[in-house]
Amino acid sequence: MATLEKIRKKSTLLLVVVGVALLAFIIGDFFTSGRTLFGTGTTIAKVGDRKIDVQDFQRRNEEASQQMQQQQPNSKIDPAVMQAQVLQGMIQESLLDEEMNRLGITVTDAELSKAMTGANAHPYMMQFARQMGAESPDQVYDYAFNPTKYNLPAETAQQLQQMWLAQENQMNQMLKIQKLQTLLTGALVANELDAKEYYAGNASTSHIAYASKNFSTMPDEEYPVSDSELRDAYNKEKEAYRVDDETRRANFIVVNVAPSAADKAEGQALVDSVIVNLRNTPAIDAVAGDTNFGVNRTSSTAAAVSSPVLRAFLADSAVGAVAQISYIDDEFTIAKLIGKKNAVDSVNLDIIQFQGNAAARDSLLAALNSGKTAADVADTPGVLDSRSNLWQTLASAPDNEVKTRILEAGNGYFIADSAANMASIIRVNSKKAPVTIYDYATVNYKVYPSDATVDKLNDDLQAFVSGISNADSLTMSKAIAAGYTLQPATVTANSYMIGNVPYTRNVVKWVMDAKAGQVSPLLQDSQNDNLIVVALNDIVKPGYMPMNDEAISAALTRKVRNDKKAAAIIEQVKGKASDINGYARLLGSQVDSTEVTFGQMYIPGIGVMESALLGQVPVAPKGKVSEPVQGNNAVFVYTVYEVDNQGRPYNYQENAARFNQQFGSQAVMQNLIGIMMEKEKVENNTLKFYTE
Repeated sequence: MATLEKIRKKSTLLLVVVGVALLAFIIGDFFTSGRTLFGTGTTIAKVGDRKIDVQDFQRRNEEASQQMQQQQPNSKIDPAVMQAQVLQGMIQESLLDEEMNRLGITVTDAELSKAMTGANAHPYMMQFARQMGAESPDQVYDYAFNPTKYNLPAETAQQLQQMWLAQENQMNQMLKIQKLQTLLTGALVANELDAKEYYAGNASTSHIAYASKNFSTMPDEEYPVSDSELRDAYNKEKEAYRVDDETRRANFIVVNVAPSAADKAEGQALVDSVIVNLRNTPAIDAVAGDTNFGVNRTSSTAAAVSSPVLRAFLADSAVGAVAQISYIDDEFTIAKLIGKKNAVDSVNLDIIQFQGNAAARDSLLAALNSGKTAADVADTPGVLDSRSNLWQTLASAPDNEVKTRILEAGNGYFIADSAANMASIIRVNSKKAPVTIYDYATVNYKVYPSDATVDKLNDDLQAFVSGISNADSLTMSKAIAAGYTLQPATVTANSYMIGNVPYTRNVVKWVMDAKAGQVSPLLQDSQNDNLIVVALNDIVKPGYMPMNDEAISAALTRKVRNDKKAAAIIEQVKGKASDINGYARLLGSQVDSTEVTFGQMYIPGIGVMESALLGQVPVAPKGKVSEPVQGNNAVFVYTVYEVDNQGRPYNYQENAARFNQQFGSQAVMQNLIGIMMEKEKVENNTLKFYTE
């Protein structure tokens, strides 16, 4: 009793202690999980005032990952790239939904049903049905929601139902977008003036002879650029450097963790010994069970072998031959010809997949052998799939009872295999003549960097970084002297990698958390393929990129210097010649020719975005030599010697359609997301949830 009384007296203190501990635990969890009590919570992104919840994002990301694995099972994708693609899709959906809700665009149940299961179902649904092995979307619906009719397991039916509902959501969105597109198409229509302007701008092509002098032929040091000139140029083009998100400028060094010359030599010696062992042992016994090697044994015709080197090896080698056929990306490939024979490879089959009891199966088999075709029984209860005249290759198929029965089959249908209530009923329609079938194996061996190599790469980079105290001391000259390359990077919260180095979201995370001037410790990408060191130079708040940005400074310097070079050239040659040949001599160039149309983006032989030439040439009089014209990279003098008209009369419908494609409703639809994002602030919190 005395103990209980003491506890009662201390209860207030205990509550305070427990409360403080719980608060500390909660706050600690928020900090370590990248969230705060008053921060992003479960919001992975905001579009205007609309939130995208992380759980919805996780579900969509998992679905996209599974779909990628199904479509490309051997592909490898950076999870950060997948996450960025999924989130961008969700942001676009949010923007579109908001716009369509504002416009009152909806899809009725009747419209949705017609698109999904109607007599003229949407092509997207027809494609979905074919992928599911069904003849029509309503057949897929029947499978999903009437599973007992087809003896489908409950689990299979549930999966089909989930897939159907996902298709329903996508179709609803597609129909809304179609309505939005129809609305825009009706609102943005080229009028007569638009069509005529488009026709006039593209009605003729001017053939010109020209002489030019490129700015690159003039020494840069003779045309110095002052700070004030750079500042004036920056202020004129400042809007081009606007940034809406906090931007961090960094320099980084990346060292690929790759095998050394010694590692490769050791790998070659091992491969040479394996080749000898493969020659002296049956089949692939020399590497059986050795996890250091990837082994693939197959049988095929020569035509089915995609690699020309492997194909040549099989055709030219005797049974038992072994050779190294490639060494690509630090991976050796060895081939061994185990055997070859002449056999039938291609057969033409009718195949019916059936689910049901033995009596129903035997009844179906009897009907087929009494004259019914695969097409005749396609709608028979229990028939899941029915196909005719399918060519199948047998060389790569395993040697088993089914393969033997197909090769030995005569006329008539037979049950090729059956298990539980499932059966495959087959008829062999024809067989092609026997061909040579090769039984061979490929053995792959990947050379990885040894521990000694990895340690040296780490030690060397660590030794270099130990002498770097801050971002300013990480210079290009120091990096080059140590054998490294210093690369610039611009990083925002939306970045999923630094520079072009994949699997480096963790490095982006470090940059976004660092203070200006900090240098990172040695970092690695999530695949351990690269060592990375980053120095955060500065942090640019939303507004404008500064003039001292390396890329901006270089571009402005080039522009100011080119302006000076152009002025010097023009002063030197203007009015000094009367024809193109004379100007060519003054400019130290040859006379060239090309074609210019007002609406084109690229002038053959000259380049893209030459607005001065595109603006002048189409209206220049034929035969007159122009004044010197400053282009992007050169000064030009030209004369129009021929003008080709399109040879077709003006047609409103044709030119209105082309105008709409480039400037009207079609152009708006192609850029709709970008247009909507200009008026909606998007906040991306991905880095607070995912750091790899």
